[in-house]
Amino acid sequence: MSHTEQSPVVWSPSQDMLDNARMGQFKTWLEGQGYGPFADYHALHRWSVEDLETFWANVWDYCGLICETPATTVLGKRDMPGAEWFPGMKLNFAGNLLRLAGGEHASHEAVVAYCETRPVLRRTYGELNDDVGALEAFLRSKGVEKGDRVAGVVTNGYKALAGMLAATSLGAIWSSASPDFGIGAILDRFGQIEPAALIVVNGYGYGGKTFARQNDFAELIAGLPTLKCVVSVEQLPGEAAVPGDLVTPWDKAIAYGAGQAPSFTPVDPDHP
Repeated sequence: MSHTEQSPVVWSPSQDMLDNARMGQFKTWLEGQGYGPFADYHALHRWSVEDLETFWANVWDYCGLICETPATTVLGKRDMPGAEWFPGMKLNFAGNLLRLAGGEHASHEAVVAYCETRPVLRRTYGELNDDVGALEAFLRSKGVEKGDRVAGVVTNGYKALAGMLAATSLGAIWSSASPDFGIGAILDRFGQIEPAALIVVNGYGYGGKTFARQNDFAELIAGLPTLKCVVSVEQLPGEAAVPGDLVTPWDKAIAYGAGQAPSFTPVDPDHP
């Protein structure tokens, strides 16, 4: 087929599907605010790039985002690179993700995690918020501060999410790597950011097989001299934890900080 030929359309959504999609609901909301009307997505997109400030101010309002200190304007410097978004604002990413954790939403299911090596895990917004606060309190007790880096060698599961949120709530910077990476590759990545804390699994499962890596990750810990603490996650039940004097099992770290609420430390919008 030549580049000028057009493939037949295999499927396209109905108008009802378009209207009830998130973007369709946003378009309807905008029109209710007096903008538009927008005949279709392309008209909405055109407006979004022609009137950046108005578009993004309305995205903020529609999404119900929260901040500690409001911005003085939507867009400061317009130069690219170097555009300055929401100058003067102070907010916390984790605080926005967990803003439904209180009140009637606390009992609503937030996470359903499936894993080859462990049973299905379900957590509510309230439970997730509690774990984030507890883990943040533990990290603080070990000297982790705003601006520090927290690294994770974790599978894509609940504890990776809780770890990221705890680090972000604290004002720290989260970075992660897959546990199937070689130690050299992980050191190349994390050595550049000099992490203060590490969350690490004892292995992982894939294709019906398990791969214990606690000894490999002990080597990783030795190669990161800036670490103040390590939290070990028992991803493989029955396998030993990652060894080392800096290591605390996940459950003990959570127990240490139990009852502590996340701080949701406010930072600039361009905070990494």
